[in-house]
Amino acid sequence: MKPCFWGRCILSLIRESGRVGRLPKCRFFLWLVAHDRCWTADRLAHRGLEHPEKCPLCDQEDETIDHILVSCVFARQFWFSLLRQVGLQQLSPLPDNKCFMEWWKMASEAAGGLTSRGLNTLIILGAWILWNHRNRCVFDGVSPSLAAALVQAGEERYLWELAGAKGFILFDSPAP
Repeated sequence: MKPCFWGRCILSLIRESGRVGRLPKCRFFLWLVAHDRCWTADRLAHRGLEHPEKCPLCDQEDETIDHILVSCVFARQFWFSLLRQVGLQQLSPLPDNKCFMEWWKMASEAAGGLTSRGLNTLIILGAWILWNHRNRCVFDGVSPSLAAALVQAGEERYLWELAGAKGFILFDSPAP
C-alpha cells in the first residue's frame, strides 16, 4: 500500500485511541512505521551502512519494521500474550500477516465498536514496547525476553492509564 494511504489510516487509528494518540513519541514512531522510515537492518543495508545480519529478537529472518512488529516469532508470541490478557487473543497476528498496518486495520475492524478504541490503544502500546525492546537488544546487548517485554507492557499500560488513556477502561486493568 502507498504511504499516503497508511498515513491517513494511522491518523484515524491514533485518533480512535484517544489521549494516548496525542503522545508525540508514539505518534511520531507510528508515522515512521507507516512510511517505512524506521532505522532497521533493511534500511541500513540499503544505504550501505553496517547492520545486523538477522532480527535481534528471533535471529531467524532479515530485520524490517514489519518483521519486528508482526511477523517475527517473538512478536507473534508477544501479541498473543498481550491480547490474551484482555480476551482478544483471536486477533493476534498469524504467520501469514506480513504487514503491521494491514494487521492493525484488520484487528481494529474485527473488534468493532468501543472495543476497537481499547484495542487501538493496546496496539499502539504493544508496538512501542516491541520497538523499545528491540532497541535494548541492539544497543544495550540485552537478550530478548518475552517475560521482560510483557512486564514492561504492563508497567507502561498502568502509566498510560494514570496519564488518562481511556481506551483501557474497557478492559480489566490490574496494576503492575
